[in-house]
Amino acid sequence: MKKATRLPSSERRKQIVDAGLALCRNEGIASLRTEKIARRIGVTPGALFRHFPSKAAILEAMADTLLERLERATPGEELAGWGWIEAYVRGRVRLLQEDPDVRMLFSEGFLFALPESARRKVYDAFMRSWEALVEHARTAQARGHARGDLEPHELAAAVVGLVQAVLHPPLGELPDWSTPDAVWATVTDLLSARHPEPA
Repeated sequence: MKKATRLPSSERRKQIVDAGLALCRNEGIASLRTEKIARRIGVTPGALFRHFPSKAAILEAMADTLLERLERATPGEELAGWGWIEAYVRGRVRLLQEDPDVRMLFSEGFLFALPESARRKVYDAFMRSWEALVEHARTAQARGHARGDLEPHELAAAVVGLVQAVLHPPLGELPDWSTPDAVWATVTDLLSARHPEPA
């Protein structure tokens, strides 16, 4: 093992988290061992514990990193209703395509491996996203942009299902379907009002 360069603590913590994510991505969550992380970044296993008190703390930091990426793909307050939903769909599909690590947040194996505090953070983040989506579906309906024959939570569930379909074969493997444009076109076909009023 080559001797690691001395890094500031924040950089070393990021390096440890990135190595843990790479191990999970390439070998699966069962492969996540502190010895493997240490070997990957060229330090002793004991050196990891100067930055994280436990493997559980590393897992929590990994989840925090993924949640930050997910949050950055969530539309801001400048959008509302149908426009927010469009930005949500396009942003989430793009992120799920371009960042294979974020896909771990949707994996039962990864979630099961997290400590309870990290699982709670993931759950809370998903609930905030869900509540925002339902509220924007309600706004889209009030403005005449979304179908009115479904409840807002039913519209939100359909949007979530279409976005997450890109994670699963066979839809996720169809290049003509699983793009942000194509998924948004499907959402529009299925959920938009037939004669929307001007925004």
